[in-house]
Amino acid sequence: MAVTGHYLAWQIRSLVEYVRAFGECVLHDVMPAFGNLEKRAEEVANSEYERLGSEPVGEYGDDDMACAAEAAHEKGLAFYETLVALRQTTLNLFTAGLFHLLEQELADFCYDGAFTVPPPADSNLKVVAEWYRRHFDLDLQSLPSWPSIDELRLVANTVKHAEGGSARQLRERHPELFEHPLVRHLLPGESGALRSLRPIRLPLGGEDLYVTEDLFQEYSQAANQLMADISNHFEVHGAEYYPRGW
Repeated sequence: MAVTGHYLAWQIRSLVEYVRAFGECVLHDVMPAFGNLEKRAEEVANSEYERLGSEPVGEYGDDDMACAAEAAHEKGLAFYETLVALRQTTLNLFTAGLFHLLEQELADFCYDGAFTVPPPADSNLKVVAEWYRRHFDLDLQSLPSWPSIDELRLVANTVKHAEGGSARQLRERHPELFEHPLVRHLLPGESGALRSLRPIRLPLGGEDLYVTEDLFQEYSQAANQLMADISNHFEVHGAEYYPRGW
């Protein structure tokens, strides 16, 4: 059985909204949890200093409080460094999640109950894109957002697998992703020369791969645009029937 392009355009709108909501939730609800880290680290240090200061004074008096101040500072610093790394881990992880959500939504769209053509063999984007080309007469790689989606794929693979073919391709396309934000901020003129060339080892530990909120937003917008362009394709061809080859 075949369905019209108008029907498919209507069907895909719910997928567009879900992909959009994912990106907005990450930026507006998840990432703000890591705000004011400097202030929170200072509060941790102050609390530790007060705790140590409430203990009985030792034999050396002021020297004991100097040690307490140093210990409190180290605790605040450890808190800050841990949360910064966890924030980066969260961004890296949700960026990978954004790609796989998009990949799965595109694959799931091929399982409409009205279709008699077998769905793609798996949800791999390359396989799904070929299915769209054959049965929806739509070349996903021709859409304007595709280069960003393909880069997002490389990011997702690097987050999951660390060093490998995707990481090597990503270095060529977007080398700034392997540059620590502090280096980029404090030494903008020298950042390229100081960029780490060591193998990617801990993208899920908040190291080696540094997706920013701005870049996540760009990827999210590209995913939204891809879905919108697919919907528009079916609207333009609303009177035609799909899938082809049934």
